Amino acid sequence: MPSSLHRWFPWLALVNSSTLKADFIAGITCASMSIPQGIAFAAIAGLPAEYGFYSAMVAPIIAVLFGSSWHMVCGPATAISALLFSSLSGLYTPGSAEFIQAALAITFLAGVIQLALGLAKLGNLTNFVSHAVMVGFITGAAFLIMLSQVQHALTANLPRPENLLSFINALFHVGSYVNLYSLSICAVTIAAAIIIRQISSKLPHYLLALIVGSVFGYVMQAGSNGVPLVGELHEAIPPFALIELSGDTLRELAPGAVVLALIGLLEAASISKAIALKTQQEIDTNREFVGQGMSNMVGSLFSNYMSSGSFTRSGINVEAGARTPLAIIFSSIILLLILSLIAPLFSHLPIPAMAGIIILVGWRLIEFKELIHYAKTSRAELSIALVTLFSTIGISLEFGILVGVGLSLALFLNQTAKPNVRLLAPMTTDEGRYFHNIVHFNLDTCPQIHFIRLDGPLYFGSVDYMNKQFQLLESDYPHKEHWIILCRGLSAIDMQGAHFLKQLVDQRKAAGTQVHLVVRYLWQLERLERFGVLDKVGARHTYPGKGIAIKQIERDMDLSQCAQCEHSVFSECSERKQRGQRLLRSS
Repeated sequence: MPSSLHRWFPWLALVNSSTLKADFIAGITCASMSIPQGIAFAAIAGLPAEYGFYSAMVAPIIAVLFGSSWHMVCGPATAISALLFSSLSGLYTPGSAEFIQAALAITFLAGVIQLALGLAKLGNLTNFVSHAVMVGFITGAAFLIMLSQVQHALTANLPRPENLLSFINALFHVGSYVNLYSLSICAVTIAAAIIIRQISSKLPHYLLALIVGSVFGYVMQAGSNGVPLVGELHEAIPPFALIELSGDTLRELAPGAVVLALIGLLEAASISKAIALKTQQEIDTNREFVGQGMSNMVGSLFSNYMSSGSFTRSGINVEAGARTPLAIIFSSIILLLILSLIAPLFSHLPIPAMAGIIILVGWRLIEFKELIHYAKTSRAELSIALVTLFSTIGISLEFGILVGVGLSLALFLNQTAKPNVRLLAPMTTDEGRYFHNIVHFNLDTCPQIHFIRLDGPLYFGSVDYMNKQFQLLESDYPHKEHWIILCRGLSAIDMQGAHFLKQLVDQRKAAGTQVHLVVRYLWQLERLERFGVLDKVGARHTYPGKGIAIKQIERDMDLSQCAQCEHSVFSECSERKQRGQRLLRSS
């Protein structure tokens, strides 16, 4: 095998008759799941059903060939579909030719952004969107998805749930306009999906529930009783077409494309890592970004709308025994063959049955367990999740995710603005006299020396808090002759932080206190030297460790105080007491 081919496709060396059989079975299983999900997700995105199928055929192949994960199945996904609809529905009429063209164009733009981020090796960008933000966003999207299907379940004219107050008001006045045939088909489909899943989680319960709902609708003569049907698929094979982008189109779609790109990458990165825990595969996030970008760019040319990782289909792919990326390629080919054979049957699929499946998908997306967990463990995480959730429902999906990210970053900055300032002393009962927090362990301290450990960043945002903490130290423990500042826990130092340290040296010197620094790491030493802190403190008062600092400082300590001290904080204290007492007797 050529080295370049092996570098891009190392899994080819694993292919044999055994893996081919396992991958083929997994491909059949995954393809059966793609049919109901393709219909459902296309409906959420405001697109005809065939676009959900197209996105489940081409995008997965491109993503698995150019990405990092061998087992993550890409394609249409719930939150991405809802976000795409939210981005475009205010500009175009859902389902129209203009809406479809815009959906493909925004997919191409999002793909370009994803590819650029991958090539720039910015895979860690997703770290800025916290798990709490995603919990709130996905839960909010799930509620909007379920509410958006109420009009299809009732076959009633209702406003979009993004206008929440108008939607609720219309829902209370819709009573006499409800089509009971539609409602019963929706209810039967939901019940069938729940029952089938209870019987066996391995059965394709969404697909079987759609069949049950369609048969029930046929028996009820749904079409003759005002129940809308999906209609025939226009084309089973994804058609190729170039994307038309004008300056006006770019300006309209760019904001939505950025949000779609980031959310798509976040979902793909988190899903690929979750799947890798089961498969023990090492994931390269930057390459995953490239794979996602390529899948959306190339996919949009074949009528694919925005795709990302699918946790459901990826999980099914692994559970079905997939060994290599060929399982995903088989799945796409099998899906194409199935649709070519059964495409005419979609004309009999009732839209309320599809609505029932989408409502169930939305319900299962709601992160009840995570929200309860946050309520029990972290008010900050809970507030981020809830603010994101309500912003998503009350304003828009795009705004919700931005608010969540903004709030989580604000809370993070608030935390960094309050570094830990701890007083330490040796534990005299330890053989090694290890240093611990004097408050937590109720430790004795030396009357002449303070050991102060700083944990966190010392930068412009934390200087004010740090200054107040040192003022409290002075008021609580006055008349200390030596302050030894331990810099080991400092994670960052900027110019303003360095200026604070230099001011502290001057202030303490005026009060009769000498400031010393214990600097363990080279980068800290270089930064403090560059900012002039070491010149201010003096080389004589800068040490690489606490032990060396104690040995040097004890030479300057007052022996008369040592003679009268009741504590033995340091191992040197016994000898210093004796010397101090001799000094007092001689005087």
